[in-house]
Amino acid sequence: MRKYPATLIRVFKNKLDAGADTDADITFDKSDLQQATDELDIDVREVLEIPSAYSSTRALPDEIADHGYVDIELNDTDDGETETYRFIKE
Repeated sequence: MRKYPATLIRVFKNKLDAGADTDADITFDKSDLQQATDELDIDVREVLEIPSAYSSTRALPDEIADHGYVDIELNDTDDGETETYRFIKE
């Protein structure tokens, strides 16, 4: 399994397991990405490259798209302390 999609799928599943509502955008941050790579034993130089690689340029993995999510974007309601992203619907 490729690193970036596997990491995003794990972040998404972890969020669902934690009670995220699939009727809304789902936010995540660097710590969520790092947790996913640790769980998968994947080495990624900079985990924030992952959402950047998908923002408007790549289709999300089917396991995420099947829930209606179409993209990842920087969360503009970010408080400035930690970069957060969100899986967004159409």
